[in-house]
Amino acid sequence: MHADLSASGHSLVGIDRPTDERLARGRNVDDSTAPSRLDHACDISQSTIEDLVEMFDGCQYVIHLAADADPSNWQMSMLEVNIEGTWKVIEAAKKASCKRIIIASSGLAQVGLEGRVEPLIGVEHGVSIDSPYGMTKIIGEVLGRSAAKFLEVICVRIGTVIPDDDEHKRRGGRLMATAFLQEDVRRFFRACITSSMDGYLLTAAQSNSPTRFIDLEPGLSVLNWNPVEWD
Repeated sequence: MHADLSASGHSLVGIDRPTDERLARGRNVDDSTAPSRLDHACDISQSTIEDLVEMFDGCQYVIHLAADADPSNWQMSMLEVNIEGTWKVIEAAKKASCKRIIIASSGLAQVGLEGRVEPLIGVEHGVSIDSPYGMTKIIGEVLGRSAAKFLEVICVRIGTVIPDDDEHKRRGGRLMATAFLQEDVRRFFRACITSSMDGYLLTAAQSNSPTRFIDLEPGLSVLNWNPVEWD
């Protein structure tokens, strides 16, 4: 995604955990180019709004992907990062006069609806969670909706990012229903930056896999993006 947006002429500011902390947590350990994309190292649970405002200075768009993503974690970090951290990012984006913020939610906000809604689960069907992580992501969506009075907000219930359509086979076929191919990640977030919209958008984003049970509207129509053809 970083390379794609850069190639499109955008100047990017990369914000992540310090490299040593990221590696210690086993995150993107095989990505040797990650340090070159890091402009600011921080932990949003420890950063102030003023810290983030300084990092966002001059940015029109904020893509907020940071999270404690362990669905079984009941520790305070789930609240400090996913709820308070998201609130800080939103407030900083407002103070920095950013145009639009894209906030990563999760399909786990609706996981309890699988099998109860046919044929596809849409955002209009509500929420149903089975983890504290899913709960925090719903709260993040609510925070985003409130912020839409001040800037454009896209909340996206994001799928499981995988490099290619063979990854789910290598992992026992468990990922096809929620797979989000890297090419579709690039297509989706490019559309988040380039498409015209006002106010607030809540949508799902993943690849159009044969066993997908999540509806990709209204993102397809509003953002005018199309997933790759899946054989």
